[in-house]
Amino acid sequence: MLQSRSFVKKTKKGKVLKVVREHYLRDDIYSGSPLDPECDQDAAKLSASAPHYLIVDTNIVLQQMDFLEHQAVTDVIIMSVVLDEVKHRNQSIYQRLRTLCASDTKRFFVFANENHKETYIKQDPGESPNDRNDRAIRVGTAWYAQRLPQMKIYLLTNDADNRRKALGEQLDAMSVQAYAKLRTDTPELLDLVAQFGAQDLMDDPMAVDGHSSAPVANSGNQRRAKRKRVYDEHRPMSDIQNGIKSGTYHQGALRVSRFNPFEGWVGSESVGQDILISGRIDMNRALDGDVVAVELLPESQWRGASAHLPQADAESTTGVEEEDGDDPEGGHIAQVAPGEHLDDALPQNGASGNARPTGKVVGIIKRNWRTRGYCGSLQPQEERGGLGAQGVLFCPVERRFPKIRLQTRQAATLMDKRMVVVIDSWQADSMYPAGHYVRTLGVIGDKETETEVLLIENDINTSPFSPSVHACVPPLPWSVTQADLGDPNREDLRHLPICSVDPPGCKDIDDALHVRQLPSGNLELGVHIADVTNFLLPMTAMDDEASIRATTCYLVQRRIDMLPKPLTEDICSLRSNVERLAFSAIWEMTQDGQVLHVRLAFHRM
Repeated sequence: MLQSRSFVKKTKKGKVLKVVREHYLRDDIYSGSPLDPECDQDAAKLSASAPHYLIVDTNIVLQQMDFLEHQAVTDVIIMSVVLDEVKHRNQSIYQRLRTLCASDTKRFFVFANENHKETYIKQDPGESPNDRNDRAIRVGTAWYAQRLPQMKIYLLTNDADNRRKALGEQLDAMSVQAYAKLRTDTPELLDLVAQFGAQDLMDDPMAVDGHSSAPVANSGNQRRAKRKRVYDEHRPMSDIQNGIKSGTYHQGALRVSRFNPFEGWVGSESVGQDILISGRIDMNRALDGDVVAVELLPESQWRGASAHLPQADAESTTGVEEEDGDDPEGGHIAQVAPGEHLDDALPQNGASGNARPTGKVVGIIKRNWRTRGYCGSLQPQEERGGLGAQGVLFCPVERRFPKIRLQTRQAATLMDKRMVVVIDSWQADSMYPAGHYVRTLGVIGDKETETEVLLIENDINTSPFSPSVHACVPPLPWSVTQADLGDPNREDLRHLPICSVDPPGCKDIDDALHVRQLPSGNLELGVHIADVTNFLLPMTAMDDEASIRATTCYLVQRRIDMLPKPLTEDICSLRSNVERLAFSAIWEMTQDGQVLHVRLAFHRM
């Protein structure tokens, strides 16, 4: 079956063109379930014994990837419309989703709903692309429910309007939080639910128990109305762009001080020097690395960098509460450094007496929140009774980042643990950003745990090399070939006594040297390094991986390689009495060390 899709576009030269694309629809695209009699049983990926199948919308994939990656979440159907939208919106999440789809144990199945004649839909007049895609996902869900009547099909969406429409179409739809509550066999799933959909959940009680309740919704609105605004709202992007053009605002990346997390700097070419941002209030929810728009304060309010480090309890002293009469963190917390915006404020010209251009953040142009998360531990607090979720504060090990609010049912268990947390959002009426628990690393102080923290905080890739990278390495055992021996561009140094400078027991011997006296009485000094470029070819999977890892990382008890071990410990290791390829720098110098001549060349040793 053939469908045609047409649209008009305007070229760079201003010419309007009509584009017509043919869209082929088929009826032989199967469900991927062995319960479907028409599906090829050998190609079926979903499990026949699963308690239910899950179908997720685009925002669930983009915002709840840590939840989806949990080992208990299996048998998930990904509509092709979702896969395509994720690919265009976030490449990092897309690659993680592709990994899940390739996993045999997770059983994520991609259903080509856009190419099935029973699930493909056209966009209605006046319908937005987002609404059209939501409707396509509901149509696909209905197709699965009709195709597999013996299997429960759940549509997961945090969009309240999408849930209402799905329930109106007699589909089983719920939020991620509601589904996590259903999974009583895996209570830790609730901790993995990101807080992006908190507004929808609060506005729509149906998201939790499936029944509407106006009093509950009104209670939620009243609760939000009581919250105090801590930070100024960010300016709209259109205002920011106009402000930057007019010179009212200045753009740059925020660099928070490692020693004083209440101070940061924004480099600005328009100002000609760094702009000081003093205090969390003026940082206005910006984190280290965020690209921000800054408005300069009046020159009378300019100050210098503080000459004093903040006190250890700067964020635990009495200050502004999270909510009026209801503090979910269990105590009074401050959003200011000692002396900031208080009666005992530091002099405007700072302790150093050198006033600098000082400003405040008025908007976030680009967030730089870590997708890998933040390492740290929970702030100690009084133990509370009850089995439900409780609000806790997470303290990152890197002091440049603020504490993070969490909701967890594992507070007592996690108090002595290092853990990873991801930031989800930061509202203007919240002292701290909201996040969710990702995983536990181990007990605080344990050597392996702290090593893992060090690696994560420095973004060291410890994942194993992919099969495509290993395919770039010559098979073992490897030896110098006749082509290498006959290469006129390589000198033969096998007759020279060359020694390694690596310590005893080292496997990746990549450095060596030699020295000898020439007939003229001068000295010849050679420094040799393994010729990795002979094997690391450009535009290959191994080249791409090496460019990302950049270097081999050496720890006290561990080494994280930039290249696969067969290459570093065998093929490119300058071992004794084994022929290897190398690149050398050879100097000729006098007895008193005066360099006369130097040459660079490829060699065989």
